[in-house]
Amino acid sequence: MLRIDDRVRCPQCNERSRVIWVSQDGKRAAIQCPRHHSQMNRGPSRFGSSARPQTKSEKNLVFLVETEEAASTVKR
Repeated sequence: MLRIDDRVRCPQCNERSRVIWVSQDGKRAAIQCPRHHSQMNRGPSRFGSSARPQTKSEKNLVFLVETEEAASTVKR
């Protein structure tokens, strides 16, 4: 079972992150990563990278994940 302030791995970059919220039923958790992430992962463009604007990179992005997948990476 995940608890607030547990240290887990970020689902996107595998960096050490922190649990900031757990749902009442315990099935979902919000994980805050201290590294920079873009808000959207885009696939390669057929027209080149200059054809569409890049998304802004944000620090401390929060990911909503299922607790079963996050619980396997808990570091207490």
